[in-house]
Amino acid sequence: MESKHILTVEEFKELARPTSKHIDDLEVITFIRECEDIFIIPAIGLRRYKALKEDVLSEENRILLEGGEYEINGDLKKCAGLQIALSYFVYAKMIMSDGGLLTRTGLMQHNDSYASRGDDKNRVRRYDEVMNVAEEYFTTCLAYIKAIEKKCDNGKFGRVRGTRIRIHSIGE
Repeated sequence: MESKHILTVEEFKELARPTSKHIDDLEVITFIRECEDIFIIPAIGLRRYKALKEDVLSEENRILLEGGEYEINGDLKKCAGLQIALSYFVYAKMIMSDGGLLTRTGLMQHNDSYASRGDDKNRVRRYDEVMNVAEEYFTTCLAYIKAIEKKCDNGKFGRVRGTRIRIHSIGE
């Protein structure tokens, strides 16, 4: 039986930075799907992605998914694993969602007396830092794919950088 995603909510909670035990599992699953569709599948290809969801994985796919060490040209390297990279992509998306919930009257945020919201500047700074970690982990996965295939599929396997857009407001 094929699993729905390459990461479960429990694995996300274990692999990403510490999160509240009260986060909404359905929200995490939604972000996992988005990040797989936006970051993982376009870079590794749908065929490889589907192979990673099989019940029995080859050793190469297990290292790609869960992480591990491999040797290339006598040099020992480490692949962080797609699960940890995906965990950090999801964590970053959750930082930017900031607990907003769409209602019939628009986007709402719950406020309570036991917590306070960080300002936008710190949230964006934290998002950028977490995305940098996710991209570094993902880069090790793409390097591993390149090493096991001995070639570069469609020119996409390099450092994962410059994929985020930054908009600066000028004037009022």
